[in-house]
Amino acid sequence: MRLSAGEWIVIVGSALIVLFAGVVGTLIFLKPPPIQFEYIETAVTRQGEALYRREGCLSCHEIFGNGASYGPSLDGVGSKRDKQWLINYLKSPRQGVSPKPYRLKMPPYNHLPENELDLLAEYLMALRVASNPG
Repeated sequence: MRLSAGEWIVIVGSALIVLFAGVVGTLIFLKPPPIQFEYIETAVTRQGEALYRREGCLSCHEIFGNGASYGPSLDGVGSKRDKQWLINYLKSPRQGVSPKPYRLKMPPYNHLPENELDLLAEYLMALRVASNPG
């Protein structure tokens, strides 16, 4: 008994669905990669994140794999710097802070009012190295 082309399509399609389900099932049960960074969200940090987006920071910086990489990744920056350092840097950025050299120079954000700089720094402070990695 010979199978028609339509029957072969159904059999191959069914086999592909079973194979796909097996791969997805395996991926679900695999251990996920360890968590390296965390974001401690509050009402204040959400306001800072809105400023981060409004000012277009993600067009140069990456956080948790989102954004561009023209500037350094900001993952964990809140564990590396204190709030006043971040505010001062936002007002007057300088080269050589990151171990990797970048061709673009970050613009100063000294045009922002102090309360907005404070909110932006609060957001950056919430980007931390995970307290319990893994």
